[in-house]
Amino acid sequence: MAEAPVPTGTSRIVKYLGTESRANAPDPVDAELRRRVIDTLAAIAGGHQFAAAERMSAFVRSSFGGGDATVLDGTGETATPVGATLANALAGNILDVDDDNAVAGGHPAVVVLPAIMAAVESEGGTVGDLLDAFLPAYEIAVRTAIALHARTGMYNGSGSWGAVGAAAGVARAREFAPDVAADAVGIAEFNAPIAPVMRSLALPSSSMTKDGIGWGGFVGATAADLAERGFTGSGTVFDEIEYEGLDRTSLDSLGERYYLLDGDYKPYPACRWTHPGIDAIAAQVADHDVDPRSVEVVRVGTHENATVMTERRPSTPSEAEYSFPYVAARALLNGGNFTPADLTWRAREDETTLALADRVELAVDEEAEARYPEEYLVRIELETPSRTYESGLFGLRPLTADEREQKWEGLLDDALGPGTTATLRERIEDDDLPIEELLAPWAP
Repeated sequence: MAEAPVPTGTSRIVKYLGTESRANAPDPVDAELRRRVIDTLAAIAGGHQFAAAERMSAFVRSSFGGGDATVLDGTGETATPVGATLANALAGNILDVDDDNAVAGGHPAVVVLPAIMAAVESEGGTVGDLLDAFLPAYEIAVRTAIALHARTGMYNGSGSWGAVGAAAGVARAREFAPDVAADAVGIAEFNAPIAPVMRSLALPSSSMTKDGIGWGGFVGATAADLAERGFTGSGTVFDEIEYEGLDRTSLDSLGERYYLLDGDYKPYPACRWTHPGIDAIAAQVADHDVDPRSVEVVRVGTHENATVMTERRPSTPSEAEYSFPYVAARALLNGGNFTPADLTWRAREDETTLALADRVELAVDEEAEARYPEEYLVRIELETPSRTYESGLFGLRPLTADEREQKWEGLLDDALGPGTTATLRERIEDDDLPIEELLAPWAP
């Protein structure tokens, strides 16, 4: 008797894609999925208030207009699903306040959800359909990140691996046959952006390259369309088990280990690596009542990769988010906070801020470097004429439930009107609700 063929990595993720069920997942997974949807919608709503999103929405309207998926900029205009995906995914990362997953080293939800949302809306689906596709798409995206980073040896941005999750999510939402789904993820993985993260950290782009998130979602959605039309893929990184560091470990845990539960919610609209620094500054201000005007030097000790974020005169929101000196200066002037208002041109051109940013020094902290990437750690020293205040090492902190609500209200209610967050929180709990009703707050 001939031996049964060994399943390829791609066939394994496709099988998982078609069989994963929220009913079989641990109890916390379902509630976490719903929170991630609200968090991502909040990031999209906030991002659409900025000029880069306006430019992308205009491009999408001219190139992909006339479809049946909503561009979530409050105009009520629609585009093709791939066009809406591009506009909404890019907007969702403009503030860099979308969900984060340290295992993946990036932002899974904002790549995969806009593609799934557009597909479900165009199919006339429900909240339950959205969540059913979102779960396996998220898990596949994170595992693609693990495999791709091992395969390439470089820090690839979220769009590079999130594209595979986006294609998978669309395939699930549109009930592709396994062979078509395999082609979709294969096409997405082969054509996804490389998205070299360290370059975008050192040289943030006014054209919103960042993590390649908008284009990763777009490639994933487009790959699904092409697969449905008969285009074929050539496997994925999961088939390349012969390469050192690549094995099936991350696939063996499919349906058992949920990386969704390892994700976290970002409190501040800036690179995640700066967040412990903001909290360290907040603690110093609270504990010692430090007057920002008295600070002669701000010393930031952190892991080496974070020390490349040296821009002191950010000309765009992206440059501001990726500028440790600027973020530290604004946080100190704000008493230990950083909000979307700190990304505006008025804040970026504030002379007091710029003068303080010039007094920020970045250096590699040996302990922070040794504990990276498992932990993002920052040490802050505030030197004044009378005393130097030292914070010790600060790491990431989880948001409380109240802080999450405040974040969502600050983004959703400000953009779409009071009560928007409460409305979405109620509607996301109804699996049978048509997706168009979930998105009704974006109607003009």
